[in-house]
Amino acid sequence: MKNKIVMLGLAVTLGFATACSEKKEAVTTQDPSAAIDAVDTTAALNDTTAAGIPAEPVTEGTDITVKGTVTEITNGKDGYMAKIKDEEGKLYTATISIPNMADPKQYRAVKVGDVINVTGTTFTLGEETGINVTSLQ
Repeated sequence: MKNKIVMLGLAVTLGFATACSEKKEAVTTQDPSAAIDAVDTTAALNDTTAAGIPAEPVTEGTDITVKGTVTEITNGKDGYMAKIKDEEGKLYTATISIPNMADPKQYRAVKVGDVINVTGTTFTLGEETGINVTSLQ
């Protein structure tokens, strides 16, 4: 639970920092052509597929299967949380623990760079979609 709160705090802080820096560029620019460039840059930052922006949150309690590359691991008491980036660039946070697995024999450690396939029930984690993993392949 503590990890979820910390991750949510980091996501919100990052969002505010990004929003503030974008506004500052637009306000401090005096050259009209530079302001146009700033708008174009902002539009490029909002491209979710290229930037690896979190997936739009899915309704909580939805069963979902995601295949993607592990980008980050956070160890916990009963397991770990793995950030997964799918082929479209969407980010998910998978909670992988023995008690949540349908078949505890499927539990295994993964490492950054592994391509995994997870199935589970969704929950909202800030702006990201979290998955309580029940099957790991």
